[in-house]
Amino acid sequence: MSRLSNRAGDREATVSGVAADLFAERRPQGRILVAGDTDGAMTRALKEGGAEVSSWNRLALDGKPAAAWPADGGFDGAVLRLPRGWAAFEMALHALAARLPSGAPLWIVGSNDEGITSAPKRFDGLLDGLETLAIKRRARVLETRRTAASARGNLEDWRETIAVGVPGIDRPFDLVSYPGLFAHGHLDAGTECLLQVLPEIAAGTAVLDFGCGAGVIARAVRERVSDAKLTLLDVDAVALHAACQNVPDAECVLSDGLSGLGARERFGLILSNPPLHRGKDEDFGMLEALVAGTKQYLKLRGSLVAVTQRTAGVGKLFKTAFGHADLLLETPQFQVWKGTPK
Repeated sequence: MSRLSNRAGDREATVSGVAADLFAERRPQGRILVAGDTDGAMTRALKEGGAEVSSWNRLALDGKPAAAWPADGGFDGAVLRLPRGWAAFEMALHALAARLPSGAPLWIVGSNDEGITSAPKRFDGLLDGLETLAIKRRARVLETRRTAASARGNLEDWRETIAVGVPGIDRPFDLVSYPGLFAHGHLDAGTECLLQVLPEIAAGTAVLDFGCGAGVIARAVRERVSDAKLTLLDVDAVALHAACQNVPDAECVLSDGLSGLGARERFGLILSNPPLHRGKDEDFGMLEALVAGTKQYLKLRGSLVAVTQRTAGVGKLFKTAFGHADLLLETPQFQVWKGTPK
């Protein structure tokens, strides 16, 4: 199996390139807060134009620093790369607006097929004076101005606690979540499938929840095996922030892959409902890297158990990587595979 396409990377390069060209021409000055600039093109253009740039990235892609929330401090302007999902957009918009004085510019950057033309409908009174500065190669740069409206400027302003029931556990448990996280407010159907066939876990087993999101899989393991040694890994700093609250005694690792684990004791079990999208595009890169790297991080007779959409067809990938793989569960929508290196 290989990545279905490079559309996500191509889109990112196009969008950031259009914005970088605009900033190189206009040369905004002062302290600029830039959110979501994954390839660094916008940041470079702003710096070369004389601006003092601070970056905020939620996603720790390619080993880049990431944080759940931007640093405090006043800024003279801000740039927001349109995130995936309107809940994430609203939360990021408030975070940036809270750090801008009234009248300061905020530039929103995105592509037509990501829905950037709908962004003004979600300004929540925080922005006014919309102007489209660039339309090129299906990408747009919008310029707006900060109003005097109050913004929800702290991450914990967005914290929600949700009761979640999971297979194999008698009572629901409370789960901390934030808008825009995967399966926010409910148990994802794929995760439910994985938990239905969760293997027996011996006391003291080291377990990795890969792509943990808010940590529901690890929390379910903790509820079943009180002394399991849990490690939670995710690329999204907000998701990991939630997961660390939901499983406070676990080790939390912010990384876009297994390499963030470094050298350590191996795991007896790796569990995952891996992300199969980057932005709006399907992308199997994370799953491929997980399967390929599993042997390095599993103990003898340790296993990887992962749930994916049935249409992904990952059975061949598991059988090729492990020599033998078991299909633990299949539904019209999902498959749960178990691979054990020989």
